[in-house]
Amino acid sequence: MTSEVSKAVRDRTLQVVSQHMAKLEVNGLPRNYELFHEALSGGDTALSREVLALPLAPSQTLLDEIGLRYQLPGFVALAPARSRDHEINLLRELREKMTSGVTQKQGFTRVLEAVARSLREDSNAGPMDILAEIEYLSVSLSDAVVAETELEAVLKAGVDRLVTSEQKTAAARAITLRDRLTALPNHAAFAERLEMLYGAEADKRDVALFLVTINDLSDIAQTYGEPAANRIVRKAASIFRKAIKKNDFLARIGKGDFAFLFKDVGRDSIYPIAERLSASIVDNLVFAVSDRATATLTLSIGVALAGDAFSPQQLRLQATAALETSKANGRPAVFMPDQASQ
Repeated sequence: MTSEVSKAVRDRTLQVVSQHMAKLEVNGLPRNYELFHEALSGGDTALSREVLALPLAPSQTLLDEIGLRYQLPGFVALAPARSRDHEINLLRELREKMTSGVTQKQGFTRVLEAVARSLREDSNAGPMDILAEIEYLSVSLSDAVVAETELEAVLKAGVDRLVTSEQKTAAARAITLRDRLTALPNHAAFAERLEMLYGAEADKRDVALFLVTINDLSDIAQTYGEPAANRIVRKAASIFRKAIKKNDFLARIGKGDFAFLFKDVGRDSIYPIAERLSASIVDNLVFAVSDRATATLTLSIGVALAGDAFSPQQLRLQATAALETSKANGRPAVFMPDQASQ
């Protein structure tokens, strides 16, 4: 029943987004769907106001500017290509300046050789002749110094631009790995962290993956609207942040789905941690179901130990299997290695 409700909510949301885009004659690009979905979900009121105020048939440039301003991942992904264009232009400019500098140096070398040859061959050259040759050398040297100075300035500006570009790229990457609603790491960041966990030099001993789902969130969204569900998700994220230590990891990987990577956790510690997570939600997160009544939320929790899996994919599958068991039984579940052979 819950999956059917969730599908109905997704279908309704997609329909609303598609209708609004069609009404404004917006191109059906994936990043445009992302922009209108974010705006119509109400997660960012400023973004919602700006998108709802768009004129008929807005240009793609205008849509891209809005998406970049609010740092939506689909639009931020456009930035690296633009950065590469800037870097190509910078390298082209540096090549031209270096070519000019080399030409100036070659010219000065020829002048120096000519002056030296002239002085050697003209034994009757007087002081005035020598001074004239020196002045000629001075002018040529000045031209070479000017070229070198210009090259130095271009190199400095180029380095500054490259540093700025690198900073912007790093900031853009950080945004693509951040969940907009909760500011937690997102699904992509979680996938990267799992890959790192099984890297060549990583130590995955005593690391536990907790997959946590807020139950009935789809029903709440259907009954009370997406903004109400979003408020619950943000509050849950705030509660969960306080439940992890410095070296632990927390990400939001779905509408009401979170992933924890706890370090220094053995099998005996799993259930106490799961109970603590559940209690933190029950004690701190309630929502109004009527003018006089409130309700508490519950969690489904599936756990797998990194030491029982040989890859990130297997660990994720094990935790997912435990999560499904938790949803069916109504209590936290831990994947046991012998389950794989059953």
